[in-house]
Amino acid sequence: MKLNFNIIFCLLTFSVWMTSCFSPSDIVIADFDGDNYGAWKIEGNAFGTAPAPGNLPGQQNVQGYTGKGLANSFHEGENSIGTLTSPEFTIERDYINFLIGGGKNIDMYMELLVEGKSVVKSTSPIETETLAPFTWNVKEHIGRKAVIRIVDNRRGGWEYILIDRIVQSNKPETDILVDYKLTFQADQKYILIQIEENASETRVTVLIEGVQEAPHSDIRIAQTKIDYWVPLKIEKYKGKEVTLVLDQTRESYTGLSRIKTSDTFDFNYNEKFRPEFHFSPQYGWTNDPNDMVYHNGTYHLFYQHNPYGSMWGNMSWGHATTTDLKNWKHEPVGIVPDSIGTIFSGSVVIDQKNTAGFGKGAMVAIYTAHGQAQTQCLAYSTDGGITFTKYENNPVLTDPAYIDFRDPKVFWHQASNQWIMSLATTQVITFYGSPDLKSWTRLSDFGTGIGNHNGVWECPDLFPLTYNGQTKWVLLVSINPGGPNGGSATQYFIGNFDGKEFKADPLPYPLWIDYGRDNYAGVTWDSAPDNRRIFIGWMSNWDYTNQVPTLNFRNGMTVPRELTLASNGNHIVLASNPVKEIDDFRSTSHEFGSFEVTRTYRIKNILENNRAAYEIEMTLRPTAHTGSFSFTLENQKSEQVVFLFDLAGGTLTVDRDQSGLKAFNEKFATGSIEAPLTKKEAYIIRLLVDRSSTELFVNNGEVVQTNCVFPDIPYHSLVFDVQDGTLNVENMIVHEIK
Repeated sequence: MKLNFNIIFCLLTFSVWMTSCFSPSDIVIADFDGDNYGAWKIEGNAFGTAPAPGNLPGQQNVQGYTGKGLANSFHEGENSIGTLTSPEFTIERDYINFLIGGGKNIDMYMELLVEGKSVVKSTSPIETETLAPFTWNVKEHIGRKAVIRIVDNRRGGWEYILIDRIVQSNKPETDILVDYKLTFQADQKYILIQIEENASETRVTVLIEGVQEAPHSDIRIAQTKIDYWVPLKIEKYKGKEVTLVLDQTRESYTGLSRIKTSDTFDFNYNEKFRPEFHFSPQYGWTNDPNDMVYHNGTYHLFYQHNPYGSMWGNMSWGHATTTDLKNWKHEPVGIVPDSIGTIFSGSVVIDQKNTAGFGKGAMVAIYTAHGQAQTQCLAYSTDGGITFTKYENNPVLTDPAYIDFRDPKVFWHQASNQWIMSLATTQVITFYGSPDLKSWTRLSDFGTGIGNHNGVWECPDLFPLTYNGQTKWVLLVSINPGGPNGGSATQYFIGNFDGKEFKADPLPYPLWIDYGRDNYAGVTWDSAPDNRRIFIGWMSNWDYTNQVPTLNFRNGMTVPRELTLASNGNHIVLASNPVKEIDDFRSTSHEFGSFEVTRTYRIKNILENNRAAYEIEMTLRPTAHTGSFSFTLENQKSEQVVFLFDLAGGTLTVDRDQSGLKAFNEKFATGSIEAPLTKKEAYIIRLLVDRSSTELFVNNGEVVQTNCVFPDIPYHSLVFDVQDGTLNVENMIVHEIK
């Protein structure tokens, strides 16, 4: 009789699995197959009163567990918390094997306590509903009493843990190393760590002479290949012993054996899509600009930053300075995570009156700490922003009623003689007042029933501008998702503020500061000279930002822009133009004069030496019968960006579907990116082009579109097209920017 090979293979596999899972020498601690948890102690509501028979209501399909059930903290959904504690047992084998899954978060873990002391904690290596085997090496604890705790102390998305089949064994089920230590002498400037972009994160804790220096960082240590390196700066610990503790890793990981110390950190700063004249971090991830202040002739830009990889994580405050709004100096990281949480957005003010008691003229940062909850904290600098000291009584503002409670933007309101804070509280902006930056009183809320509410409100900014001799107040509110063309964008409101309440004028909201896909979370500099209101935004979109095709860094900022109030012919709008300082960085200018377009007009080479950093200025004047016209940037590989003015339809459209690389994310190139367009006799155009972006300003910033692009080679041609009638192009100039 001939047996089917697949049947034999399955029988052999099952036999091997049975041997490894149920070896006679194994001691089962828990299999969660019964109708209750037996002698395990239950606290909270996360785990219910009995093991789960797989996935629970509202949960995706759970796989990889054995037998009839498992410990699943999804009872009552992802907002429940609780703990399971085992009865005491004696450690009698070299290893404890178990299955684990769920979310990857420090507040959801399985923990071994030996004689009352925590010796190891483990979370799921990745976010998954499929349980995977895990092993603790407990040889050093044989003969001692222990208990196991399964903990879910987190609310929100992916905030649950899955555990099954906890067994003492003499054989490990995996080669995962838990709490693996690497020790170095701090005799050089850096510890260099190899990163693989798509690897799972490893939790890395730094010990200095055996003492934990700061909260952990999550780092994507290279597993199969090395994409780039990141530095851990250790120069200040010179002569001391520095230990890295990796919570979960494998001996086979490519990057594990290559972690090393070095006096140099070399990388390709000038990679293909690195901007020429826009701010970008030296290396690592960047998102929201925040905490911007002008002080003693210097503009300070703090920003959301991951110093250990070019994907979002490890939120700290990056720091850069400039005296001319174009040339940036990279400063040391400004504020780093602590026991309260990671460092989210906020603001910086100069406390000229020493209201907080940190010193006259102290630079005071007010920021959101993201931990168990989102709370507002203070840090101060008396050396011009070089170093910050955190306030010992942080946090200064909390409200457990809100999950989203963040992004404080603070300014001194002279009329009411107090500090005013604008704070994003889920779907509204809440205003607070304070005499000293430490004690805050709730003043009012704004936002119910007005504007766009298709996403969480974030990053507010409230400031005055003058219009026709009157003071008007502008409130910026970023939203994600819900932008006019998908993903994230920034809306604004115009009205009045009396020191307590903001009341919006009746305008056709939502209004957007930028209709392009890539200007988000922008706010303005505090204390800018000459009462200028200078704005900068994060040049990306949450729809695809983690996948854009850069390597050592990810994302940059828009050019700084000066905000004013203007009329678009129908109503008042918030206009934005590149700051005047940008003009100083034009080098050679090429004049193309004026010409008429009746159908198609092509300028083959707009620059002889095209470094993909230039500005186009021109006035476009359609005739009375012109229905639509466009101009297109092109290169020799037929990559293009189309700017279409549909006068009949009242829209300005940017099409980047053929602009270059786009396969990195399906949401990047999705058709027309539209803005409203008022019909006028002429349109004054400024188009800033950099290696990976286009910024279009129409009629002195009445309409703006910022869009990232990733062409294989620079755009070198400009093509005009007209449907019906003619188009007069006047005073066209192309400026090289260096």
